Amino acid sequence: MKSLFFLLLFTVSAYCSDIQLEKQDLHKIGLQVWQNECRGTVDGLITWNLGEEFPSLGLGHFIWHPKGSKSRFEETFPKLIEFLQSHEIELPSWIAKAKGCPWKDRETFLKEKRGKKMLKLRNLLTDTLDLQILFLYERFQEEEKKLTPLLTKQEKNYLQKLKESSQGVYALIDYTHFKGTGLSPKERYRGEGWGLLQVLQMMAESQTKEATVTTFVSSAKKVLAKRVRNAPLSRKEERWINGWYKRLETYSSITL
Repeated sequence: MKSLFFLLLFTVSAYCSDIQLEKQDLHKIGLQVWQNECRGTVDGLITWNLGEEFPSLGLGHFIWHPKGSKSRFEETFPKLIEFLQSHEIELPSWIAKAKGCPWKDRETFLKEKRGKKMLKLRNLLTDTLDLQILFLYERFQEEEKKLTPLLTKQEKNYLQKLKESSQGVYALIDYTHFKGTGLSPKERYRGEGWGLLQVLQMMAESQTKEATVTTFVSSAKKVLAKRVRNAPLSRKEERWINGWYKRLETYSSITL
């Protein structure tokens, strides 16, 4: 796995010259995302969190919606599966043929967590950690292309400054995966989003002289606090806010 990982990173560096990132730093970023999402555990690679309408799978807790789901949150696990297939990874037949998540609810998921299907899924996710890291990176790049034309000059400047440090790149990759770009009209409470776009907008409003990553963390906290205030009471999102804040604080404290 290690040799494949570094081969992939050489491929990445060939077309990402605007991002100042050492190959080993991307590895560390990926492992930190795994820590953020799964506490760095193999068992955490297959999770269905209490209060959510979907399982979260893989190093990045990629979302897989059950059939008929009306969840507002972007589904990312099928995109990961397509990415693995494009790298000629052999999938368990039931995953390759699946039309949506096969578990209808959290209770069913937990009952089958030690079953044969889950074992094959866990093995797939354990064996492809390197590719999942690459997927996170490439997904950020694709989302950035959609986001950039919508930014003001100052917002673009903040984005560029973040891309010039490994901590800033980590913040961008993790937050985009963690809370999205903010472009989807579905990912709104009371008409307001909470993605990367909204964080960059809040940075521009603050006009702070602090370091860029520190400003990003401060802005993201304000954006997520607003999300919690706007969220339907039934979701009880205040229970997650302290954990979200701790995750944001790793952006400025991580050593790469």
